[in-house]
Amino acid sequence: MKQKHHYSMISLGCARSLVDSETMVADLNKVGFEIVPEGTSEQVTILNTCSFIQAAIDETERNISQLIDQKKEGSIQHVVVAGCYPSRFKKEILEEKYPDIDLWLTTKEEYTIQNELKKLVFKKKFTPKKPKPYTKLTPSHFAYLKISEGCNNWCSFCTIPKIRGEHTSKPVQQIVDEAKLQIALGAKELILIAEDTTCWGEDIYGKPSLDILVRALGELDVDWIRLMYIFPPRVTQELVTAIKETSNVIPYIDMPIQHVNSDLLQRMNRRHDQAFLEKIMDMMVKEIPNLVLRTTFILGFPGETEDHVNEIKTFIKKYPFAHIGCFTYSEERETRSARFTDKVDPEIAKQRVDDVMKTQYDLLQTRNKSLIGTTLDCIIEGPREARSYREAPDVDGIIILDKETDLAIGSKCTVTISAIDHYDLVGHLN
Repeated sequence: MKQKHHYSMISLGCARSLVDSETMVADLNKVGFEIVPEGTSEQVTILNTCSFIQAAIDETERNISQLIDQKKEGSIQHVVVAGCYPSRFKKEILEEKYPDIDLWLTTKEEYTIQNELKKLVFKKKFTPKKPKPYTKLTPSHFAYLKISEGCNNWCSFCTIPKIRGEHTSKPVQQIVDEAKLQIALGAKELILIAEDTTCWGEDIYGKPSLDILVRALGELDVDWIRLMYIFPPRVTQELVTAIKETSNVIPYIDMPIQHVNSDLLQRMNRRHDQAFLEKIMDMMVKEIPNLVLRTTFILGFPGETEDHVNEIKTFIKKYPFAHIGCFTYSEERETRSARFTDKVDPEIAKQRVDDVMKTQYDLLQTRNKSLIGTTLDCIIEGPREARSYREAPDVDGIIILDKETDLAIGSKCTVTISAIDHYDLVGHLN
């Protein structure tokens, strides 16, 4: 017999959505609902969605269709769809398209999930016998800290400001309290995320103030603090100094650059040109010892030429990126760039992705040789997998161990690098 207070959670998309899923789980735990694995004893399945680009929309709609089938088969009774998908599209359109969905919650409505789920499942007041403890959806040894909501950048290719709304920073103390909770649950690594982490504090202090938050979190007893989603125009000398001087802030910066050609950056509304970008890169590389850089590029943006692609290749040859992700441009109808007429053929865009990634692959085969013989502090991620400060979870490569270990996932260790395996490193435990 299915338990009325049992539910399962499916979380799609990025780490920011995963944090939202954990928040919803925490809210439901407080009123006595209990999360269970998919396909067990749940009465309700909650789907937290992504709709950033068409591929994400397609994945979301496949999941919705599968859950509706399960509902019709009787394996679940209620389906809740939350997050970016119902935030991007009008609710009345979704209700007409998917009449079997019981509840739609936008990102702004997720905080109501306690009451809405109680009304949906119990049809009357529900008083839990005992609140359940906080439940993590990620491994306990690392935690994502979402430090703000929304975005004010309005890049011409991006739907996030429409979906997530205006940028709002969480106060320092709230973030510190959330960090302390994660540390108490076993986190050795805190990963700072937002739509634009460098925008943090603008609405509180009147200027980008991530350095203030970095120094506050640096006081906590945690091994690593990792910075993701750094926006080039808001990188300040104060931030670079804070990274350099705060011992548990690791020298790793994820900066989604998207492109380097000044004309395309302007068309993308990225608020800087190539000269400014190089100035920021030079400052970071010069001042932060052992800096590891990660970035992403969009290939095939309207108006892009082969010369523009060659500028990217020249750029990554100049700066020592350890990790690069390349994506083909996705035309989203609500964006400004969708109205640009000088489209790039999708097949050409794919070829350009392959070209840039081949360049990066060749560069790493030379650059990573300098790591052979070095010893790195690491965290165990599996019987033959470890991760150092150089690799962020889920998005970067790993360190392949030359033999299996019985150390538990999350254990600290040291690994000496012995070889290169494509994008990954190989090493042995000391």
